[in-house]
Amino acid sequence: MPRIEDLPCSAKLVYKVLEMKGKATFQELKTETYMPDRTLREALRILRDAELLSVEPCLGDTRSRIYSLNEICVGLREVERRKGD
Repeated sequence: MPRIEDLPCSAKLVYKVLEMKGKATFQELKTETYMPDRTLREALRILRDAELLSVEPCLGDTRSRIYSLNEICVGLREVERRKGD
């Protein structure tokens, strides 16, 4: 698994937004990050290829997807928080 520090800035920003929000649609990520569609899609692809991103269909609108951090990332954040205590 690649380190977050090694990812491009766009992927880091999407990672941080998902870390704060938990889950978001493409449109919500676009609003939060102010990224163009193409840049945001590339950032999501990088996170997905690095196995850091979970993607599930939106039940309210099947054309949309809901993005969240992979459960491994959530576990790593908990470990990092405990180290800081």
